[in-house]
Amino acid sequence: MISVDRILYHILGNINEGIIILNEDLKILFWNDHMKRLTNINEEDVLDNCIYDVIPTLNKGYVKKLMNGVINEGRNIFLSAAMHKNILNNNKDLNLKISKIERDNLNFILIEFIDVTNQFLRIKQLKKYIGELYFLNKELKDKEKTINKLAYYDGITGLANRMLFYKIADKLYANAQRSNKLLGLMFIDVDKFKSINDTYGHIKGDEVIVNVADILKEYTRKGDIIARFGGDEFLVLLPFVKSYDDCEAVASRIINRENKFLSCGQEEIKISLSIGISLLNYDGNTIDELVLKADKAMYIAKSKGGDTYFSFSNCSN
Repeated sequence: MISVDRILYHILGNINEGIIILNEDLKILFWNDHMKRLTNINEEDVLDNCIYDVIPTLNKGYVKKLMNGVINEGRNIFLSAAMHKNILNNNKDLNLKISKIERDNLNFILIEFIDVTNQFLRIKQLKKYIGELYFLNKELKDKEKTINKLAYYDGITGLANRMLFYKIADKLYANAQRSNKLLGLMFIDVDKFKSINDTYGHIKGDEVIVNVADILKEYTRKGDIIARFGGDEFLVLLPFVKSYDDCEAVASRIINRENKFLSCGQEEIKISLSIGISLLNYDGNTIDELVLKADKAMYIAKSKGGDTYFSFSNCSN
């Protein structure tokens, strides 16, 4: 009949971690097959030898102090491979556990070397994967920003395009209706823009468009919404106005600005603008109606020679 001790001895001999059993004098009583694989040292070569002679890397002050704590106070010790590198094998990441075992009034020390090399490798792979995901996510977000910019912003001026204009306009319209406020709109067209393109070329024409965008940014109010509606047409939404006078004051600043020329070699291109103004609830009850009425007023301004503004309320006068 096989004894229980013999079975346990067999199990410890074949378990997939390094197992060492010491007596109170720290001499080796048991050295399993996995320890042989970790150290290339046979059991018969280590039995009855001091653990510090067989594994010199354990012959350190802090390890000895911990070992004494296990013997004298029965404390269990755990040293992680992350904190204690090369404690046994330079090629392996090993956790170390040291425990006290009492049997038949005798004390023994159980040392376990637990191979976590594969876990560390997986952690490194996971960290690398997380890093790659981070950069991929950042790249996707950057692309999303680019797509949104292409979808909602004009490529030449950087202003809101027609699509974004209507999204913002709908919100401002709803807010004006809810709070019983006014909302103004300016329709702006570059005078003789076709002639500028035909005379100086489309590249210079684009410079004119950019210059007009800069003018509108400088001379409109901080809360006004500027959009390039298409071609040489621009729209400006004017929230928080109290009357036509507020809208006309903004239009007047734009028309009466000091610098009205753009350099082109030895020549200067005069940039003049025609502006039409409409006001919510006076000239229209929807954004589309405001755009239509401001467009009509703008053409009246253009018919007067351009470089001026005209309010739709004066169309019947």
